[in-house]
Amino acid sequence: MHEAGIARSIAAALRGRDLAGGRVVVHVSGGHHEPADFDASLLAHLQAEAPDFAPFVEIVHDPSERLCVACGGQFRAVLSQDPCPACGGAGLPMLENETVEVELVR
Repeated sequence: MHEAGIARSIAAALRGRDLAGGRVVVHVSGGHHEPADFDASLLAHLQAEAPDFAPFVEIVHDPSERLCVACGGQFRAVLSQDPCPACGGAGLPMLENETVEVELVR
C-alpha cells in the first residue's frame, strides 16, 4: 500500500511543527483509486505513524481527466462513477499519474 509511504512522508514533514490552530490539507489527483478507500487507508496509516497529526489532516480529491465511453469526450471528475456531463455516459480514467501535495494552512 503506497498510502503507508505517503503517511510516513507527511509525518516526517510535520514533525517539530506546531499545528495548533492550523490544519494539513492533502490534495490528491490522478491515479486509479477510489477516494473513500484511499482516505481510510491514508488516515489509518497516519494515525499509526503520527497520532498527534491525524486530527489536523483533511484530504481533498481534485478532479482528474476521464474519457467518456459513450461520446468519446473528455471531462474531469473525482469519482469513477461520475457521469459525463455532455451525455451521461460512463467515464474511464485517463493514464494520469497520481499526484499528492501537502499544504499547511494556518
